[in-house]
Amino acid sequence: MSISFGPCQLITEKTSNNIMYLATGNSFRSLAFSFRLGFRTVRCIVQETCVLIWTLLQPQFLPKPDADLWAKTADGYFSKWDFPNCIGSIDGKHIPLTKPPNSGSLYYNYKGFFSIVLLAVADAFGRLLVVDIGSYGSCSDGGIFSASCLGKRLCEGILDIPAAKKIPGTELITPHVFVADEAFALLPNLMKPFARRQLTTQKRVFNYRLSRARRQIECTFGILSNTWRIMKSIDTDVLPAIDSVKAICVLHNFLLAKEPNRIQIASDSDKDNRRTTGDTSARFTGSRNSTQQSATIRQTLCDYFNSPEGSLPWQLEACMH
Repeated sequence: MSISFGPCQLITEKTSNNIMYLATGNSFRSLAFSFRLGFRTVRCIVQETCVLIWTLLQPQFLPKPDADLWAKTADGYFSKWDFPNCIGSIDGKHIPLTKPPNSGSLYYNYKGFFSIVLLAVADAFGRLLVVDIGSYGSCSDGGIFSASCLGKRLCEGILDIPAAKKIPGTELITPHVFVADEAFALLPNLMKPFARRQLTTQKRVFNYRLSRARRQIECTFGILSNTWRIMKSIDTDVLPAIDSVKAICVLHNFLLAKEPNRIQIASDSDKDNRRTTGDTSARFTGSRNSTQQSATIRQTLCDYFNSPEGSLPWQLEACMH
């Protein structure tokens, strides 16, 4: 006698296979043994389910940002991290990968291993707003950003970013900006730290305040890696690896939407400890591609952070550590 449990059991088994693969980072062979399935069957299930997860969840949990979403993001950064007109923190993360066949050194990064890069933007609460996945590990974060759809649309002025507005409590007007580290180019809508060379106290304060906002993407990457162990090392071809990371990103937002308090994104503890993670000064001395307009915007924000209206009680002590 044969008993069929129907499609629900099949869906549950496929989902269990996939979630265990992403969460534990176990190999396909290990999963095949655990679920008493063939190696190729498990591999196909995981790859198909990752694509399905992205297809079903992306429209709701990682949609294309519009002006309203950017504006809400800016409100979040100002209320939680005291950075005005900030529409996201951006950075890249190298995800270890088995060397793809016939790829030479394309995927070999400066850290000494093969990888693909996840370039992402996070809001003030750790939700991913934009992801770009799959660039060669040998590329720099700044180069990946420039070649990405996000970077191109930003430079072309078609990202649907709200118009420049006054910083609350002042007459200063600045555009909405992303915050990034020194690997990125300084742009009118993308702020980076001042170079370490000849840093004044005022510039140190700016770097501290930018670092305080920028660490949201770093914390988000940390949570992704700790929750989804497959990000420690992916033993598949490049395209399935990209699909796995896409599934992880949208699942991160899905879980955050369902349980907003399940994770703590870089808490407000630095208000008490008066310290923050991240470098408060740039590690490189170059200021490549910075236009006069970009430099003026950065200086305006620097002046605001050092003014009575924009300063924080602990910032001087924090930026000097």
